[in-house]
Formats: sequence, structure tokens, C-alpha cells
Amino acid sequence: MIRSLKILLIIALPLLAFLNTLENTFVYDDVFTITDNYFIRDWGNFTAFFTDDYFKYSGEVTFRPVVTLSYFIDYSLWHLNPAGFHLTNILLHAVNVLLVYLLVSAVSRSRTASFLTSILFALHPILTEAVNGISYREDLLATTFFLGSALLFIQSAIVRLSAHDKVRNPQSKIRNYLYPLSLFSYLLALCSKEVAITLPLIIFLLDWLLGDKSRIKKNTIKYYIGFILVSGFYLFLRFVWFHNPVEKQLTYPDNSFLVNLLTMPKIFCSYIKLLFFPIHFNAEYIIAHTKTSFAATFILSIIFMSVIGVITYRFYNHSKRLFFFMLWFFVTLAPMMNIIPIANIMAERYLYLPSVGFCAILAYISIGIWRQVYVFIFFENTPHPNPLPQGERELLPILPPSSDDHSTSTPPLMEGMGEGDKFPSSFVSKRFLGISHLFKTVLITCLVLILVIPYSLATIKRNKIWINPFIFWSKTVEDSPESSRAHNNLGMIYLQKDKTDLAIREFQASIAIEPDPEYHHNLGMVYQKKGMKEEALQEYYRVLAVNPNSALTHNNMGNILIDKGRFDEGILKFKEAIRLKPNYYDAHYNLGLAYFKKGLLDASIGEFELAIHYEPDHAEAHSCLGTAYANKGQFDKAILEIEEAIRQKPNYPNAYKNLGLIYLNYKKDIQKALYCFNEFLRLDPKNSEAPMVKKTLEGLQASH
Repeated sequence: MIRSLKILLIIALPLLAFLNTLENTFVYDDVFTITDNYFIRDWGNFTAFFTDDYFKYSGEVTFRPVVTLSYFIDYSLWHLNPAGFHLTNILLHAVNVLLVYLLVSAVSRSRTASFLTSILFALHPILTEAVNGISYREDLLATTFFLGSALLFIQSAIVRLSAHDKVRNPQSKIRNYLYPLSLFSYLLALCSKEVAITLPLIIFLLDWLLGDKSRIKKNTIKYYIGFILVSGFYLFLRFVWFHNPVEKQLTYPDNSFLVNLLTMPKIFCSYIKLLFFPIHFNAEYIIAHTKTSFAATFILSIIFMSVIGVITYRFYNHSKRLFFFMLWFFVTLAPMMNIIPIANIMAERYLYLPSVGFCAILAYISIGIWRQVYVFIFFENTPHPNPLPQGERELLPILPPSSDDHSTSTPPLMEGMGEGDKFPSSFVSKRFLGISHLFKTVLITCLVLILVIPYSLATIKRNKIWINPFIFWSKTVEDSPESSRAHNNLGMIYLQKDKTDLAIREFQASIAIEPDPEYHHNLGMVYQKKGMKEEALQEYYRVLAVNPNSALTHNNMGNILIDKGRFDEGILKFKEAIRLKPNYYDAHYNLGLAYFKKGLLDASIGEFELAIHYEPDHAEAHSCLGTAYANKGQFDKAILEIEEAIRQKPNYPNAYKNLGLIYLNYKKDIQKALYCFNEFLRLDPKNSEAPMVKKTLEGLQASH
């Protein structure tokens, strides 16, 4: 009963702590992976998972099909409702919390250690980025399948040994499935994020530290080989079959491996600080590169890492379980230490999987402190009729015990005190047993509350930063004024809000920090919006000089050229944008408008139909397609398309005007024409065409 309540609590806590994320919109990279990603909106695109087109359409830089598949499912359920996507992230985090509880329980055999670890993992504020960022779901999914694979392997080992020792076990019937399922879960973890490549080493450490060392050689041939083969298959997919050429653009800091080597110790120490003191978070960490081994930051970082190394070694002699969780942290963090260049050399989301080890260590330390207090109160300061001899007091475990003596008949990970959270009753006099039990309960409750309350409050507060892009990027610019990306993204928000002067300021600030082609493109967009066409073209030319494959830039240049009356040049730009990005809605739509203006109605209709194919919920495309049909004399088709536009966008004045003209001039339906003209005037009475429509309306009313 108590265990069931614990499980309910550890599932409920992350749901409650992240409940306010359901109010959040799409933020950060979500615009590329979700809102502007037409790929996930059509299950017919699923076949592209197995071609080079995956990178072109998915928005992913590396091969992560499991993550992309989750977006397909979410879009099928929620379309572009961000609450649904956030709900999926919350549920995945809750599942991971439960898996952490089960894994630590299997490793530690301590109910308190597993319970406390799962609570810390559920609520630690450092994990808010991974849970809030829809685009960072890869960390959640990789952890889900990583933990699942480890648990399945542990269970398969127990079942195998039970069968070997001829112990009757009802699970023996499924022993043939547990190991393959573990391998399959490992493959899914790899196809979620590359960090899962560390699982085989974690599996080996489980056997080496907590299992029977005599079976390691046998397991290497029979069981480890499966993980090695899956790893090899994934590496082939990752670096040969589905290798993205864009990755070549990622380089080490200052394009130097030595600078990277000198900088990463500082980042490692920063991670440790954030885990112990989860304050001053930042979505864009600006790390000054260390260029010499004589730099103070490098020397201090090496000293700190040496201290951590000594502590880890002491853990090996004191508790194999603590040593295992320390290695878990180091091993799972290693791929994120820029060994192979990554886009961000430091990010909070990188700590999602490593934090499992950290939370277990913190739980053990907290339990150790609690036991020291317990021993001090009941065996040092409290007189009782049968005090323990000094020698026996030294035998009391400060941390959950770990037995290193194993027999071949005992399954790995099953050794140690079964009641990992209790003192032997012989150590406590019956006179004080009731008092000590009550004190223990109160102390554990206080210990949990001391950790839960500040973590929960910090997590809930941090979630609010992700509520919308404006708040998020304003806060990020405040925290990292030297971040070119933060200035650029804030500029995009100002551009969307029609605050063009503020947008120009932010884009210019980002270019001053880093003259990235993307920032020049965005500055060109705001110039274009202000009517500064020549300035916009100059920015676009700067973009194409560095990145000639920018479909967005070609599209925007096409619009300027059309506005300047250079139709043929503009059409060529739209065609180039479509060649680079075949499912680019804007380019198809704009090309359709260009053909319409040139009187090429058939070509115009074809482009509008393609635009609707890629984004069927776009009312403007339906309206334009209806207008093109009307100009070809296909009035029934025209009415259907314009009515669809009005259905999608009921406050669409131009659609009502065009529909009214069709009913009046071609269908001779005066009543419907009157209704459409009245709706047009109601919705947009200041429209430049309103006087003409009023005059037409008055004439119709006078004749009837």
C-alpha cells in the first residue's frame, strides 16, 4: 500500500510542477520543428524517414526519426495547439520519473533512496528546458528508452539466473523476449538522441560493480555483443546512410580542438554548480573560450575536477552503488562535452539524462546526513538501558549498504540489505523503538519537504519564462546581452509585432556580434516591410554570397522584384526557392500570384493548388484560387474555394467582396450578392474599395 502511494506521488509531482507549461506557446526552435514544419502534417511524408529528404523536411540536423514520429502523432491529435505538445512532454517526463524510481530501486535496493532520487529528478529546476522545449523532446525520449533498456536488461539477467539456478519463476516464460526488447529499446533511444550510445558502458558497469564479475566474460559473448551490434548499426545509419552534410558546418570553438579541450573543463564545473545551486538559468550561455593552459579558469577547473576524481575514487572503496551513479553522470555527460562539435557547447537540456546519476548521489548524501542525525540522537545523546558498545556503533551504516560479496546463486543487483532504509531491530532498545520510528518518519518528511518545496517553486517559476517567445527572448537578452541569437530572435518578435524600428535595432545588434547570414536575412525582411527595398536587396545579396541555398531569401527577393515590376526575374527567384524547398508554401503561393498578374491563369491555378496541398488551412490561398477560377469562367469552382476561405476565416472581407461580385455578375443572385457586400462593409468599412461597393450596394437596393 505504501509503495503504491509512493508511486502515485512520484508520478503526480512532475505533473503538478509542470502543469503551468500547458499555458505556454511554441518557443525557441519550435518554429522550425513544429509551427513552420509542414512535413509533420501529412502521414504521406512518412516514407521520407528513410531517404535523404528527412533532413530537408524534418527540421532535424541529425537522424532522430523517433522524435519526428512523435511530432507526427502530436500534430494528428492536436494540430497546432501547443497545449497538446506540452502535455506529451509532461507525460514523458512523468514516465521517466517512474523509470528512475524503478532503476534506482533495482540498483540500490533502498526504498528511501529510490523514492528520494525520483522526487529530485521530477522537480529539479535544471530540467525545465528539456521539458518546456518541444524541440528538445529528444532528451526526454532518449531517456525513456535508455532507462527502459537498462531495466529490461536487469530483469532479463534476473530471469536468466533464476532459470540457470533452476528456481521456479513465472517470468521464465518471457525470458526469451526481455533481452531482445532491451536491444530494441536501446535502438529507439539511439534514434532519439546520440547520447544513448553510452548505454553499453552503463550495462557493463552494472555487471562489473554490482553483479558477478565471473559472468562478465560470458556476458561479453552472449549479451554485450547485442548492444555492440546495435551500436554499430546505428553508427552506420548516423554517419554513412543518413549523414547530414550540414553537420560539417559545426566546428570547435575558434575552429581549434585545443581551445575546445581547454574550454570544456570550465563548462563541466559550471554544470556541477548548476546542479547543486539551480539558480541563474539561461537559455543562451555565452562561454568565453580558454586559449591557454595558464588561464586561471582552466587551472581552477582542473583542480576542482581533480577533487571530484578523488571523491569518486573514495566512493569506489566506500560504496559501489555511489561509485556507479558517479560514473553514470560522467559517462552520460561525456557525449555532450563537444567531443564531436555540437551547435551549443553548453545547454541545460544536456543534463537531463546525466542528472539521474546526480539525483541518486544527492539522495544518498541526504540519507547519509539523516542517518548521522539519527545515530547521534538515539545512540549518543539518549540514555537507554542497553547502550551499544562503541564497536557496534561504528558498524551502523551511514549510507545504504552495498555488499561486494556475491555468490553464483544470487542474481546480480539483488545483494545488500533488503530493507535498505531500516536499522536492525537488535540495535534499538524496545523502549525507544516507538519514539525512534516516529522521529524517523518526521525527519524523512522534513528532508523531503526541504528539497521538494524550493525545487518545485523554482521549477514553476522557470516554466513561466517559456510562456511565449517575447517573454522568453526578452529575458534571454537580459541574461546574455552578448548572445547574437537572442538579439536576432527578439528582433523577429518585434518584426511580427510591426515594431520595425525595435526589430532593426535588435538585428543590427546581432550582426555586430556575429555577421551570420540568417541575421542579414532577417534585417532584409524588416527593411522590406518598411518599404526600404534597395536596402533589403543588399542584405539578401549578402546572404546569398555566403549561403546560395537559402530558399527563404530567394522567395523574399522574388517579392521585391515583382513589386518593382521585374516579373520574369521574380518568377525565377520563386522557382529557385521551390527547387531548394519543394514543400515551401510561401514560394508556391507567391509564384501563383506572379503568374496571375501576368495573366497565366493555368499556371497560377497549379501553384495555388500546390500551396493548398502543403497547407490546406490557408484561407488566402483558397480565396486566390477561387479568383483564378472565376477569371477562367469556372464559377462553381470559384464559389467553392472562396466559401472555403470564408469558412476558415469568417472575418475575411476581400473574400466576401469577391464572392459578392461572382454572385452579382455571373450567377445573377442578387440576395447573396447583397449579403456578401454588406459583410464586406461591416468587416472593413475603411477599405479603399468600400466606396465602390457602397455605390453598387445602393444601386441594387434601389432596383429592389
